[in-house]
Formats: sequence, structure tokens, C-alpha cells
Amino acid sequence: MGNIKVSIIVPSYNCEQYLADTLTSILTQTYSNWECIIVNDGSTDSTADVAQSFCKKDSRFHYHFQENGGPASARNRGILNS
Repeated sequence: MGNIKVSIIVPSYNCEQYLADTLTSILTQTYSNWECIIVNDGSTDSTADVAQSFCKKDSRFHYHFQENGGPASARNRGILNS
């Protein structure tokens, strides 16, 4: 199972207060063959800053922004980019 790459999709909308904890949890777990696709669904808070700071820390994080389309749209965008 160690060779299987896992794509973790994190749809986000105005969730700056929770995003750092979520991404830290992903970063510190023991399985290492993963990518994390963060889809900012038109947030008006500092979600982008938090997400981009993790992208700078680890190249397995990938950030995408889209105009607000709702959670299903953000998840679908993440799937397309996985």
C-alpha cells in the first residue's frame, strides 16, 4: 500500500480558523505518499494566506481558487486536479 498515492481534497470557504489545524493534521500523519489539493471556493477571509503558507512549506500541498460555486463544485474541482 505504500506505493499508492492518495489525493486529499480540502474544499474551503471562509474557514481560516480551522484550515491550519486541518492541514497540520495532514502534514503530520504517518503516510507520506499523498497530495493535498486545497480548493478555495471564493473565500473572503484569510483562507488563501493560510493555504498558500502550507504550499510553501511542502510541495505536496496544491492551492486552487475558484469563484464561489458551493461545496460540490469545490470538491469536483479538486477531483479534476488530482
